[in-house]
Amino acid sequence: MAKAVKLFLCSLCIVAFASGCVSSSKYNFASLIGYNMADLREAKDSGKIRTFSMSYDEAYEKVKAILAENDLFAFRASKKHGYIVAVNFQKQVNTTRVGIFFEKVSESETKITLSSLSSPTLEQAAGIIFSGLEAKDQAK
Repeated sequence: MAKAVKLFLCSLCIVAFASGCVSSSKYNFASLIGYNMADLREAKDSGKIRTFSMSYDEAYEKVKAILAENDLFAFRASKKHGYIVAVNFQKQVNTTRVGIFFEKVSESETKITLSSLSSPTLEQAAGIIFSGLEAKDQAK
């Protein structure tokens, strides 16, 4: 009987936490499963930033192609809101996330900011994405 009560209470706590009833704004169910992007947005200040001579749409599509070419997974993406969250970087835990944020500077220029809570992953992402964009830009 005591085991059943403990199991019930434990299950109730998990359900309450997962539904948001018992959570803080920083640690909730979305952050536990990697769906919350607040940490990646906050890390933009210490991220890698480059501006490319290409339209917003072109930059977004080229980054998606670069991710696919490098067997990286776009875990979450929104062209409308200007971001891609990528995972599966080599030599890292495959759930280490990189935020790729797009900002239209002009009709022919786009600023791209990369952010991650992992410095090695951020460096690796910058090498892959920025080098890939430079190569695609030169191939025009």
